[in-house]
Amino acid sequence: MSKTRIAALPIVLGLIAGQIIAQQVDPAQTETKAPKPAPKLTFVDRVKQYLQRSGSTVDDSKSTPDMVVSNYSEGRGGKVTIVVVNDRRRNLLGFYVYNFGSLKGATNKEEVYKYLLSANDAITIGSFFVDGDDDIGYKYLASSAQVMNQTAFEYAYLTMAAVARERKPEIKKLIGTPSDKDEKTPEVKKAAEDKPPQS
Repeated sequence: MSKTRIAALPIVLGLIAGQIIAQQVDPAQTETKAPKPAPKLTFVDRVKQYLQRSGSTVDDSKSTPDMVVSNYSEGRGGKVTIVVVNDRRRNLLGFYVYNFGSLKGATNKEEVYKYLLSANDAITIGSFFVDGDDDIGYKYLASSAQVMNQTAFEYAYLTMAAVARERKPEIKKLIGTPSDKDEKTPEVKKAAEDKPPQS
């Protein structure tokens, strides 16, 4: 009996060694290939993606690598033109709305300024301003040090559209411009002339 055990021992050891070798995984099979990093989106690509998800359109003919001109459609058939600007020099992302009218020739400038200051106190984000050409605008600036996510972008964008829609009739009334007149926005005009937006 002991001879059979001794003879069986190499066979058992051989079977055990064979199972161990069979259970070992080839190192080439265990190497996980690192996924390729997603291509980094440009400013314009990222903003276009956000705008598409929010139901807005982009005017490619007026947009540049650091500025996207978009249109947000209102329920009544109107639209709000919102310009999104990447200010690399100051690390800011700017949202701009014009088309409120101009103070050139307005006789009640003080009344308009008071209204704009009062509106600035009442709105949640952004502020109204009067630029060097006496055009009334509305802007919101955010840090671009970190990429703005879809939710934050939509909040800023849709709030800008809502404020513009609500405040535009009163501003036009104060300066004596018919509210249904659709003027060419000064910011878009500047974009067509390749001038950077004024903050």
